[in-house]
Amino acid sequence: LEDRILVFNDEVSDNMVEDIVLYILKWNKEDINLPVEARKPIKIYMSSVGGDTFVSQNVVDVIVASKTPVIGIGLSLVASACYHVFLACHDRIAFKNSVFLQHDGSVSISNSAKKVKDTVAFFESGDQRTKEFVLSRTKMTEEFYDQYYDTELYMYADRAKELGVVDKIIGVDIDLDSVL
Repeated sequence: LEDRILVFNDEVSDNMVEDIVLYILKWNKEDINLPVEARKPIKIYMSSVGGDTFVSQNVVDVIVASKTPVIGIGLSLVASACYHVFLACHDRIAFKNSVFLQHDGSVSISNSAKKVKDTVAFFESGDQRTKEFVLSRTKMTEEFYDQYYDTELYMYADRAKELGVVDKIIGVDIDLDSVL
């Protein structure tokens, strides 16, 4: 922790608040009087199958708001809700065989007909927010995003770099030493 290195290799859940969010807030507080360029970056090594969308949206908000740079380092699989957390990082780095998954997620609804309609409307508005976020953080066009919206879009780091998901690939664009 003294090197500001966080490891996230779990499902996205409420634990992320303690494991990631509180540290980002703590280090931003420590850095409050420092110019951005003088702040020691926060590194998050991540590998996750995804999880809770609501939690990931909170983590995304905190990372985006962080004045202290947050570097995401994608390990084996960065999927679903974790993919959005990775996209929020100020600098995004991966290994050549890191895999990224973008998809529409899943939801299960059981309630009265009116409440199901309310829930569907809410998730549709969430889908639009997600789309706007992904388009703002990548090189994907709206047409590309819409084409793959309801699919499992798996990408190795090189394809993810072409689409603007990854900024640098370890061993191609930068040396391993630069992320240690």
